[in-house]
Amino acid sequence: MKLPLPLLTLVLLARTPVFGQTFQARFQFGGADVGSSRHEARPDGWFESVSELNLGPVRIASRLTGRFANGLLTEYTLVQSQGGQEMRIAASGDKAEITAGGGTRITPFKPAARVFANFHPALSGTVVRDLDSGEADSARVEVLILDGPVAMPVDVVRRQPRVVEAGGRRVAARFHVVRFPTGVDIEVFTDEAGGTLAWNVPSQTIKAVAAGFEALVLDPTARFPELSQPTHSTRRMAAVKIPVRDGVELVADVALPEGAGPFPVILTRTPYGRQAQMAAGENWARRGYAFVAQDCRGRGDSGGDWEPFMNERRDGYDTLDWVSKQAWCNGSIGMIGASYGGWAQWWAAVEGHPALKCIVPQVSPPDPFFNIPWDHGIPFLYGAIWWASVVKDKAPLTGVSPFMKDVEALKTLPLSQVEDRILGQDVGYVNRWWERETASAFGPACFMKDLDRVKIPVLHISGWWDGDGIGTKLNWAELRKRGHTRQWLVYGPWTHAFNSTSRVGKTDYGPDAILDLESIYVRWFDTWLKGKSVGQESQPRVRVFVTGANEWRDLADWPDPRSTVRTLYLSASAPANGAQGAGELVDLPPRRQDPDRYTYNPAHAVIPKELLERDPSSATTEVRLEAHDQDTLVYRTAPLTEPVEMGGPIEIDLHFSTSAVDTDFFADVMDIDAQGVMRAIGMGGKLRAKYRRSFDRPSLLKPGRVYKITLAHWDAAHRFQKGHRIGLLISSSGFPLYARNLNTGEPVATGTRMVAAHQTIHHDARHPSALRFRILPPVK
Repeated sequence: MKLPLPLLTLVLLARTPVFGQTFQARFQFGGADVGSSRHEARPDGWFESVSELNLGPVRIASRLTGRFANGLLTEYTLVQSQGGQEMRIAASGDKAEITAGGGTRITPFKPAARVFANFHPALSGTVVRDLDSGEADSARVEVLILDGPVAMPVDVVRRQPRVVEAGGRRVAARFHVVRFPTGVDIEVFTDEAGGTLAWNVPSQTIKAVAAGFEALVLDPTARFPELSQPTHSTRRMAAVKIPVRDGVELVADVALPEGAGPFPVILTRTPYGRQAQMAAGENWARRGYAFVAQDCRGRGDSGGDWEPFMNERRDGYDTLDWVSKQAWCNGSIGMIGASYGGWAQWWAAVEGHPALKCIVPQVSPPDPFFNIPWDHGIPFLYGAIWWASVVKDKAPLTGVSPFMKDVEALKTLPLSQVEDRILGQDVGYVNRWWERETASAFGPACFMKDLDRVKIPVLHISGWWDGDGIGTKLNWAELRKRGHTRQWLVYGPWTHAFNSTSRVGKTDYGPDAILDLESIYVRWFDTWLKGKSVGQESQPRVRVFVTGANEWRDLADWPDPRSTVRTLYLSASAPANGAQGAGELVDLPPRRQDPDRYTYNPAHAVIPKELLERDPSSATTEVRLEAHDQDTLVYRTAPLTEPVEMGGPIEIDLHFSTSAVDTDFFADVMDIDAQGVMRAIGMGGKLRAKYRRSFDRPSLLKPGRVYKITLAHWDAAHRFQKGHRIGLLISSSGFPLYARNLNTGEPVATGTRMVAAHQTIHHDARHPSALRFRILPPVK
């Protein structure tokens, strides 16, 4: 679940220091003032930088001291507290001592000329120093990240200077784009002496501009004068209590434009702390909207008990009702929010309050049985426990997002004891999740069956690598099936932290991967809440980023009505097990073939080394199979003779038999390059076999009988280049991200007995197992 806390990219500068000067800057986030930085440099090379930031519930205090000698940073000390957690780095000579989380470690240190610190803007001008000479428009330089400390390559691209009027004179500001390996771009504007005039991080809505140089970095919506511009002064109301029908009071903060009103209202409901939303709220208030950010029941300052999912329908409706009756509300309310904040919109929307005019669910899950805490009948174990660690305490998380250190504890059985081991306490609602073994058992949290009630406009935002992206796929498709014609869709090459980076692992999709979503949102709310004619109906209904081609594609619908269906059939002249197997994807179903076989044994669960060593949020798209991975079947086409662009929906038909009474199947589409490197295309499909007929009426299998299931792969749009192969992986375990199927049919919450399942995948004329997808038409 996404927490709105930028880390590496929260760097806001005003001017680069000259030795012997004092430098001061203000931090801005989402257009709101969020803190300050003061840097004092002495002629002998010593400096001190002190920064403080207030990001809603998160308070950051950072003090950096150090010394430059002969153009190199030779030593420094960084002391930083964030959300009650403190880190200290002391570097000199050839080593750095890092103290954090109660432990200390030593790492190498090397003096550097180009340095970067998350919250100390004055030093960051060194990154683009001396890069304007020569004819080359780009350069790769090594930068020392002081928060590590770690050296990393950074690409610096020179752009055309921008000329502005400042202080009664024309100034030609040098303009560079700094591309970090994380895929985050920072626009840097400097004067002739190298002093920083302005910084802009479009993907993070973060900017800072020295006084008088505001014209260097314009609000992105300024390109569209028809849209509401940030011209209003604002005021706030804090800790407003909103009563709901059972007497509980939910607490909200409100940002209002100055003036009599009334105003259209934008509402967000969150379990992650309402204060973190108020920087965005200030931005909306400056555009003539009232903004309300509310803590969900049992979270933050709101009353009641926190039971995820179960109370949001009526709380959302009652909140809308209260807001609509306030003197500062004109009766038109829209909602926006990401992750759980997207869920909250759907739960409110199906209740049909007349004041709700539109919603913007960003990276929103579907019903709880189809993503988190369950995914098509399989417990999303890692995701559910990680998220429970974020929201188990009433106060919002204010430190760094928790990282599951005892990953081995995910092997704990029964499943109802996993959170006891990992979180150190019994979390009642987690146990109740595992006891709800049918879709309808989540009761009021199931909104998809009621989507025919949603008549208002919907703007879906998600990414191919969004861990909740199946929600956008299913919610869009359900509305479409019901004839809803006022919905728009954006799919980027993004993770759950959408539109924040152009890179996933080692794959960089280029700077165009970042969209100007702010203008899209303002156009949206101007249309449906203010009734302005700003061209919303002429905006593309569907905008998808085609990976592989690394370009945006505007479509009339999803799936693209011009696309054609292609089917590739599973085939194998010899066993398809492992990376060296003989599995093929062919255009015609084979007539007679022996099936493929493998064994899935839940007792042989292995935690991947990568998951033990690092945060899985930094995972790569590359998939590596070891020689011993014989429990995975691999099917691939011959090398493609021309590029193929695959679009959703993507489905996999499997004809299987098994020795067990229940088991799981996972299917993942791969792009296999000429060197044999496999990269996942989007997020794979999965199904627990006992739900093959119904997610409300599970039925166990009869060992040895052949069954057919269809796995729904998550959406994707990808170009397979000439010479590459389309690949398909079939397996029966997604552990530890997904809980093991013990293959015995015992209740998930209490089961402990395990048996091996001997799986058979049939692919012949009677059992045409296949991969089915759509081919996107060529671009004219």
